[in-house]
Amino acid sequence: MISYKEFEVVRTILKDPGAKTAQSVFDGVHYYAFKSPQEVSELMAGLEAKGYLSNGAVTQSALDEISSLRVDNAVILAAGGSDISAKSVYSMPKGLFVKNGETLIERQIRQLREAGIQDITVVIAYKQELYFFLQDKWGVNLEINPDLKKGNVFSLHTARKHLGSTYICSCDNYFEENPFSLYEYNAYHATVRKEDARNELLVRKNVSGRILEVFSGAESGECVYGHAYLDRELSRRLVGFMEAEMDNFRASALFWEEFVGRHADDLDMFVREYSPDFLYEFDSIQEIQNIDGLFLESVSGRINEKICEVFSCGEGEIADINILDLGLTNILFTFVVRGERYIFRYPGDSSRFFIYRKNECVAQKLAAQSHADDTYVYIDESGMKISKFREGCHDIHGTYYEDVELMKAVARKIRAFHDAGRRLENWEEYDYDPVWQCERLFKEASKMKGDLFKVFEKEWALVRRLQKYADMDGVEHTMCHNDINIDNVLVTDDTLDIIDWEFAGYNDPAYDFGRVIAGLEYGVDDPRIDEILEAYFGRPATEKEHLHWMAYSAIHNWYYVGWALYKESINESSRDWMLFFFKQTKKLAEWCLPKYAELYGEMD
Repeated sequence: MISYKEFEVVRTILKDPGAKTAQSVFDGVHYYAFKSPQEVSELMAGLEAKGYLSNGAVTQSALDEISSLRVDNAVILAAGGSDISAKSVYSMPKGLFVKNGETLIERQIRQLREAGIQDITVVIAYKQELYFFLQDKWGVNLEINPDLKKGNVFSLHTARKHLGSTYICSCDNYFEENPFSLYEYNAYHATVRKEDARNELLVRKNVSGRILEVFSGAESGECVYGHAYLDRELSRRLVGFMEAEMDNFRASALFWEEFVGRHADDLDMFVREYSPDFLYEFDSIQEIQNIDGLFLESVSGRINEKICEVFSCGEGEIADINILDLGLTNILFTFVVRGERYIFRYPGDSSRFFIYRKNECVAQKLAAQSHADDTYVYIDESGMKISKFREGCHDIHGTYYEDVELMKAVARKIRAFHDAGRRLENWEEYDYDPVWQCERLFKEASKMKGDLFKVFEKEWALVRRLQKYADMDGVEHTMCHNDINIDNVLVTDDTLDIIDWEFAGYNDPAYDFGRVIAGLEYGVDDPRIDEILEAYFGRPATEKEHLHWMAYSAIHNWYYVGWALYKESINESSRDWMLFFFKQTKKLAEWCLPKYAELYGEMD
């Protein structure tokens, strides 16, 4: 029987018949198979003696010897999309990002075909219709994962009838060179050693490279990364384990590699460690940058053309792309044109439900006019936006709320914007009732979470009563930002800008103070609130104004309870915001309502 290292020599020469020297074979392997060219030279001499090589070429005897090691097929997992694709450019699945005119998934299909693998199955789910063309263009099999809430082991389970001598690939992989071949010696998973492995799955292996454990949480180590190969025996056992356990949510929620790790004692899978400049994948938006040119090609001509139109420049003048991860609903990236850095926002998929782009455009231009936001460069109703990038921004965590002078400066900016937005022509087009908007979010979230109006029945009664009282105050409405929080206030040594006007609408001006006077550390009667309101009004606030501004701060926080519920319902994390907003709503409303009852009388 041919040994593993002998097989690797034969496999390498089959992939590249021109690799006839020990050095060329050694250089042609991108994983750690051989110690040195000298070792390869000795292996080649042994293969010549066995009749498996002749003048550096693979013989028919060698092909007969390795015939049982022939790969049958490949399965590409392309069902996911709740992580990056929910925010992705064009809201498309990861496998359809483009480099050099070719989608990532088609590149893998082509590489598999070039290696001789004709039978290819693609497991799809998220925006599955966008993958249907693969069936006609490439003749692949398509399988539908019926439950995206489960881990990708469920995708593998969906394709279990195809598992045998099989490559397992992920649609978000990119290989500089073709890693596939028509023959494989044993089951393995590709790995890459990473210094920052906190968000990766890692392996513990024995001296032979056999995987003993798959785990997470380490800061650095050897990570499962890229493709894998299952031999027939491992596939048979793995399918048996999956069929026995897929009804168990603790199993079906796993990555398939974690599931293999659960059964490592019964599944002989080895590692194949590659150099880190050979395998790429992107689980987060920033990792797109690791593949040269992928990001701008995937956002395509539309964004390039917009930048060129706004700055009257050529595509070659767009430089130094840096993708950020600051937006909860958008993709943000910075770029440089003619030595100046700007930030481009491309709207995310989930933002369409609760963002009115026409409102935003009007508000953004008013913000520039009133100098509430001097970063403005360009905006349109599709949601694309370009702003000046503020260098040297201060980290105001720990300062926002606590530094009353900062909060007073924010209040003065808000007032300038509110003054610019009063008595707006055609204001009805931009009208924004936050309680009605919150009802929309609750209704939508209830489709997945059950009747949320019933769950929060007492709180809804409280908020509706509070809004009726507050509206009896007769405060004039104006254009509002509606989402002034710590992330939307940029401070440098010389500037203060309120940014991100996506939630803007014609509303009660007090609503803009939800996270200005209702901060985490403020009590409901904190004297700092009086100072901030005085900065806004240019005089001390009356008792009635103080009450009104607190009431609409409560309504502001209630809207964001709905926002958090909606985000959770579409499988996007709202972190710990939901509980924070809930507590703020209750605290403020319970302070305001008795005062309103005293002012206007009890309300049924």
